[in-house]
Amino acid sequence: MLAADPGAFWADPAEAQRRTAAQWREEIAGPRQHLQARESEEVLGGIALLPQGYTPAHHIPEDRAHIVSLWVRPEARGRGVSAALLRHLAHLALEIGRPDLRLDVDESNAPAMALYERVGFRPTGARDPREGRSTAWIEYAIDAEQLTLI
Repeated sequence: MLAADPGAFWADPAEAQRRTAAQWREEIAGPRQHLQARESEEVLGGIALLPQGYTPAHHIPEDRAHIVSLWVRPEARGRGVSAALLRHLAHLALEIGRPDLRLDVDESNAPAMALYERVGFRPTGARDPREGRSTAWIEYAIDAEQLTLI
């Protein structure tokens, strides 16, 4: 997914390829929760919930979690996969006591912003310029209770 859509993610594809299997296992074993949408054995998309900061220096409030890595295969888009992943992630966030959901989206990614706004996310006004690019990340927020209603 990163190689197919590198502009949609924080990660650098070259850095991701340099990571060892042990580094990937460590990330997966951490507090991050990963969900996949599947049709039979085919993975249609995925999403992750980050209940802690991106790094130890990146502190977030106790009731907040970040949504990262939402991606759906191009041929599965428009079928409600993203909304289903977001709904399930919202339930998970409520289970762990983190109802304040945040995510960042590149301001040039109009389809993603439309999706998030359609399911109830609203921009917070926070912008973070993207290193090496002329665009910025725009922060969106929603209360998980509202998202579970879609």
